Amino acid sequence: MERFRHGRVLLAENLITLFRVDQDWTKAHLLPLFDWGKSAEEARAVWDGFLWSPRLFWPLLIALKPQLLGTAHHHSKLSERNIRQFAAFLTYAALDLVAGYSQKEFRLAVSALPPEGIQEVARALADALASAGEQREDYWQNRVMPFWQHVWPKSLEFDLDDRMVQALARLCIAARREFPAALREILRWLQPISHPSSIVDALHASGLTTLFPSDAIKLLSGVIDTQSFISDKLEQCLTDIKNVDPELANNRQYKKLEEYHRRHRM
Repeated sequence: MERFRHGRVLLAENLITLFRVDQDWTKAHLLPLFDWGKSAEEARAVWDGFLWSPRLFWPLLIALKPQLLGTAHHHSKLSERNIRQFAAFLTYAALDLVAGYSQKEFRLAVSALPPEGIQEVARALADALASAGEQREDYWQNRVMPFWQHVWPKSLEFDLDDRMVQALARLCIAARREFPAALREILRWLQPISHPSSIVDALHASGLTTLFPSDAIKLLSGVIDTQSFISDKLEQCLTDIKNVDPELANNRQYKKLEEYHRRHRM
């Protein structure tokens, strides 16, 4: 099977084009190569080709369904780059809500991914929501929220590292006017991280501190602790919150953030 394998990698890289041109030939000669049960070496090679620049084309993905979902259970045979590529691709496919795949099938596939794959799922969710532009609230309600409730792993057994927390905090902020709803879903997944500055900056730039001041406090408290490196935007966030709702200055979490900022400013 090693003979001409590089050629088959090139064919896999152009799988969508070939499928469009000749569906029957592609189903007969190329799609079986993606099956891990037939040859792990061959499957790894053609997945490497396809994942170089994967795109959603649903007629192909329905034909490739067993191989696609099965790849999540063979992630250890992929390179780190391709684990992340595959995780992001799986996320965008699940968000697309096309008939032929169920949320349960996507949930089982996502749950089989390694920690770096789950991190990429979180990043892909945040990027997809941020890319929805003026439709972000609708996209949260109709795409991301169903994904979060029915596909995202419910277990906290894997490590929540800084990159995942950053992505989940960005997801909350990207939800814009759905920020309170997003935060309710995601808050238990947040934890203090070493460098929350980018989150603080993004929260301030979003204007959510004035729209939803009490929820903004919850997000800040979720990612900041006494060891954190703090952005100079934290003071502006706290000022915005207090200006909108002076009563929140008596909030325990607000006082803790204010005191921490005061000590580190000295």
